[in-house]
Amino acid sequence: MRHSSSVHLLSISRWALCLALFSVIGCDCSDSPDVDGGPVDAGDAGDAGDSGTAGDSGAATDSGTGDADAGGCTPACMGTARCRFGTCVPDLGTCTTHDDCPGDSYCSADGECLPYGVPPEVINDPACQRPNTLEDVLPTVQCEWTGPAAGDPNTASALIYTAPIVADLNLDEDPGRLQPSIIATTWFHDSGLSARIGTLRIFDGRTCEEQLQIGGAGDSDDANRPGYGTQWAVVDLDGDVPTGGHPEIIGMHRTTGAGNSVPLNLYALSVSVTGGTPSANRLWYGRDCETGTAVDIATNSANFGPGVFDLDDDGDPEILIGTMVFDHLGCLQNAVEPVTYITHGPMHTAADVDLDGRVELVTGTRIAEWDPVTTEWVDESYFSSLPAHRTGHIGLADLGQYSVLPGMPTPNNLPEVIVVSAETNVFDPTTTGTIRVQTLDGTVIFGPIELHHSTGVAGGHGGAPTASDFDGDGQVEFAAAANEFYAVYDFDCDDTPDSAEPQRPGGTCVRGAAGTGLPNGVLWAQPSSDFSSSGTGSSIFDFNGDGRGEAVYRDECYLRVYDGANGEVLFSTPASSGTGFELPIIADVDGDFATEIVVARTMNTGCPAMDPLFPGGDAHVAQNGFVILRDPEDRWASSRPIWNQHAYSVTHVTDDAQVVQTSAWQQNWTVPGLNNFRQNVQGDLGVLNIADLTVVFFNVDEICTAELPADLDLRARVCNRGTNPVIDGVTVRFTEGAVAVCESTTTRLLEPGECEEIGCRGTVTSADELLVEVDPDDEVADCHPGNDLGAPAAALCLF
Repeated sequence: MRHSSSVHLLSISRWALCLALFSVIGCDCSDSPDVDGGPVDAGDAGDAGDSGTAGDSGAATDSGTGDADAGGCTPACMGTARCRFGTCVPDLGTCTTHDDCPGDSYCSADGECLPYGVPPEVINDPACQRPNTLEDVLPTVQCEWTGPAAGDPNTASALIYTAPIVADLNLDEDPGRLQPSIIATTWFHDSGLSARIGTLRIFDGRTCEEQLQIGGAGDSDDANRPGYGTQWAVVDLDGDVPTGGHPEIIGMHRTTGAGNSVPLNLYALSVSVTGGTPSANRLWYGRDCETGTAVDIATNSANFGPGVFDLDDDGDPEILIGTMVFDHLGCLQNAVEPVTYITHGPMHTAADVDLDGRVELVTGTRIAEWDPVTTEWVDESYFSSLPAHRTGHIGLADLGQYSVLPGMPTPNNLPEVIVVSAETNVFDPTTTGTIRVQTLDGTVIFGPIELHHSTGVAGGHGGAPTASDFDGDGQVEFAAAANEFYAVYDFDCDDTPDSAEPQRPGGTCVRGAAGTGLPNGVLWAQPSSDFSSSGTGSSIFDFNGDGRGEAVYRDECYLRVYDGANGEVLFSTPASSGTGFELPIIADVDGDFATEIVVARTMNTGCPAMDPLFPGGDAHVAQNGFVILRDPEDRWASSRPIWNQHAYSVTHVTDDAQVVQTSAWQQNWTVPGLNNFRQNVQGDLGVLNIADLTVVFFNVDEICTAELPADLDLRARVCNRGTNPVIDGVTVRFTEGAVAVCESTTTRLLEPGECEEIGCRGTVTSADELLVEVDPDDEVADCHPGNDLGAPAAALCLF
């Protein structure tokens, strides 16, 4: 986000108002800054928005109390203009709410519409908030990609078994414009090679249109082909993002050979734009830089991917694959080690778990600190290996006062380790995996218990875990998918004698219908279907900003959003898959400061026609590709415009895909409002902040003095008077009666309090019915949609 002082913003607002409305009545508009206005700190605006009441009705602003006429106006106001707070303003009518006021004006405490900036400190409505309810909110399709267009060199490549990563790659080469992309691997089965062949595709998050591709059958060889199931990571490897460059894309490359047993190599792709056309090019293979030999990793059956972190506090990213570490140039830093977990690979992570300023590798069987001098993992002496330890997928969160380390006082801010482990190291969905929690010293404090399953039915391998406060009790629970159930696990639902030690203050276990008859440790479980990989992931988001995380999971047939407290299915939509390790991604995928869900799909016809957990939902249709879902009124809480890797935990990466330097890296579980894993949040934005678009004629004097009819250059000032930023490309339409005169669009992001002048040329016959409206098709979530229509031009002619 961009930053500047509020003093600068206030001076812009006063000048812009004066020039737009009052130039014909003698207002002093000297020392004018740029009409576009200066940037404002979005974080500060978010704080202001947080102080308002959720679902505020837009009542009159409590500003300008006392005598609005105090001080008078010199010279005296002309015509119908009135003196308010030492400024001549037009008579815009009376009001009870902001929606009653036209154009760029607000409802004052005295019940009259006044222009924003009168008095100078009133530049937005700090009480603008989204409603905090999920009742009757059904998602709609924003856009979808169902397969390649005719003529695509990889026409058969449309299946997706990977998480659709979201990041702004700056493909428009405008760092001031937020336009995220979606990065995914599509694949098809090549019968000649008896192998799955991957293609990297990148899509526009606003339209789902493909922006570029690399690899696939259309390439002449395997040099740039990704593994069919590689999970991608996006990060700025070369440090050029602050100067207008592009983040890089890191994944697993398929080596040459028949079948799916050929090994993979780590590789990085750079993005460039030439003549407006983006392309991707291989930057490097992960290799032993002394010999130049690429490092073979797992096989083409793998479905895991890299994690990217700064391990040594130099500000450059390191790439983690299993236990292997590669630097930002692709050079292997430590010993080669096999990555074989159920042939698909494990989802490990790294963090400063003991808060000593150095980063540790966290697996189910090990905690080891990175030594930047020897470039090796050094096992932490406080961790003891136990027979109950098995490798698997990892989550990190502070689940209570359990982890204790020598010399560290209690209570502390140490996390616990959540581990989902398959029963064996061989891919076999007919086995039953376990879930457990262990402290940093390795003590198992929850489980291991079998992943929830029915008697006589295998539980499966288990998917990557999530962590969040699902039930709003102030303590964190954890969740994972398996063969036939998606379940949330809770220490507070364990009635064994030792479960109360140590305490989870305020922790509760209140089970609803989906929690009836469940074993100890399970808060709720809902039936699902994943007998293929039995390892799909899930994600978490607090859609209504009430402090409770909702779970988001797509099995073989449907995407569902569950109430975190009781497992009730809040909504469901068809999304079939053969399943890998993918998970739904929740982020601002189109740069509109609202939240969307991106769901990967593969054709699967063996699904029930209707979701049995959500009667009345949409009928099942099998589709390939992916779909973006949104709330039709953008009532969901805001989200960051990034989800850069499978093991995403917010604080390790910036909004523009820069790795956070070790010494500046706040560990997720220590940050108020976080303490989660695989859950997106608002970043600098307020939880329920919302924009408020306004518009007013800018060249009213030219309109009022023109000999009509005439072709005129019509100009208007569009402002954001809410608490959330507004995307570029918002429509501004000039009309005369029911006839459209001309229209244009905003060209840049508008922070709260910012304005932009927009214009177009059209034929005007009378100023009496000449109107201007911003966002006439209601595409932007707006705090006060009633003020999207500006005052008639004739009403501003004050002579």
